[in-house]
Order: sequence, then C-alpha cells, then structure tokens
Amino acid sequence: MKQDYSVNPSMIGGQSGVIWSYDDPTIVSSFDENHSLHISATKCNDSSICLWYVSPLWEFNDSKKTKYALLGEWNKWTPVSQQRIESIVTNPEKTQTTISIQGERRETVEFAFYHPAIPTAIVSCEISPGNAEAELLISESGVYCN
Repeated sequence: MKQDYSVNPSMIGGQSGVIWSYDDPTIVSSFDENHSLHISATKCNDSSICLWYVSPLWEFNDSKKTKYALLGEWNKWTPVSQQRIESIVTNPEKTQTTISIQGERRETVEFAFYHPAIPTAIVSCEISPGNAEAELLISESGVYCN
C-alpha cells in the first residue's frame, strides 16, 4: 500500500456497526457512512497483517436504549462460526439476548463484546461437562456466562 485511505460500509457492500482490529477487540470504533475506517500506509504494508472485523449494533428496549455487539471469539481468525455458536435469541421484550455456544466439555472459550456496561470486552465461559454447551447472557447491565 502506497498511501493512506479510508473505507466506509457502502464502499465494501457492508453494513454499519462497530469495527475493530483483529489484534485488539478492546478498541472499538463506530463504522458507518459518517465514521469511516482510516487505513495507514505506514502500518499496513507488505510486511504487516491488517485485518478488521465489523459487527452490527443491536439495541435493547430499555430506558437507555443500550447498544451492544457480539465481536466474536477472541483469538480466532473466524470469530463467529456456526460450529461454535448454535443460536442467538433475543427475548420478545428485547431486554435480553441468549447466545448458545458449543464446544469440547470443560473447554474455556473467550468471547469479545462491545457493551457500555462492561469495562473489559472479553468474557470467559466454560463449556458444560454434561452437554458440551454454555450460554452467554447479554442484558443492559452486562454480559454473563451461564
């Protein structure tokens, strides 16, 4: 890459949401037509890897209209996959979302989230020894493993 450039969702046929670099999900930025991704030629060149992910923002029906995003499994090239995430269900009141995950019994998986109520974006969850599943619960107050 010889010069800096900016990308917005319409340039790549994408959707608005939040964007972050593969190497640090704790730095999340808005990504829409008014907030583009600036790519630096000095950082992204022939000798570096530059990879960004985009997640849609979901909104709860609470008094604060809390917005959150599932960024995905931390330290994976494919952070959201059908092999890991079995379902994503929001209750009818739009006050809680349940993400059912699967894996090896007793495996610990780490998911990254964008959520205004949690200071750290990484949530660890242990897969059940009984049914090889776990649930991530998201509400206006935070993200929890069940």
